[in-house]
Amino acid sequence: MALSTTEKLDLVAHSEVVGTFISKSRIFLLFLAPFCILLAVSSTAPFRETVLVAILGASGLLTAVVLWLNWRYKVFALALFWFLVAFLEVLSHDHPSSHTVLGWVFTHALAPVLAYYGYRVWMLARGYSVTNSIGFRDEKNQFDKWKRLLNGHNDPSVAEFPAGDFSTGYWTYRILNTGACWVVAQFKRGSNKLKSCHVYDLSCVTFTRSSSGKWQITITPKSGRTKSFDEVEMPSSFPIPNQML
Repeated sequence: MALSTTEKLDLVAHSEVVGTFISKSRIFLLFLAPFCILLAVSSTAPFRETVLVAILGASGLLTAVVLWLNWRYKVFALALFWFLVAFLEVLSHDHPSSHTVLGWVFTHALAPVLAYYGYRVWMLARGYSVTNSIGFRDEKNQFDKWKRLLNGHNDPSVAEFPAGDFSTGYWTYRILNTGACWVVAQFKRGSNKLKSCHVYDLSCVTFTRSSSGKWQITITPKSGRTKSFDEVEMPSSFPIPNQML
């Protein structure tokens, strides 16, 4: 599929979020794998269940090692791990016995949830592998420059504002005007931990001045839901193109 420059940059921005996901998954697996191996070694459960736990521990440890590699296909290993967990859950007999199809479905209800999660990770792996290929080297280098601007706090082309509430969580948003597109990044409040990041065409972001003197920022992506931020205080040095007002 032919992608525009903005769409390529948006894929690269999303891959940065996948990097955070990889770090969290490594930590999770490094705790899970030794626990399962220790459980299998000292198990008094039936042989079948012990073997399944041992397989889970060994595969988790192997996946954690793969995630440490500088390999653009490594997220596929994580997706395969979750598919394996779903399969092992189906094989397990550590459930109340059921003599009906409906009862079996309810007994193994966790398996499709794990399989769906594996599918979601698989889709992340596809984007991660593409954006870390040689064909995206220019876009990666460009986004790295933008990321340094977003992580700084003194560049006039970057505006920062808080958003969210108790139900949605409290976040900090930073918006960067590159001159050719907009970069909108979502961070955990009080840190530089990236939650999401997108690159939009200039026409997808509009600014509306409210009666209080503050701004309403509306983001209308070509695909997806429209997002709006009200009563945003923008620095006077922030460049807002006249056609966006």
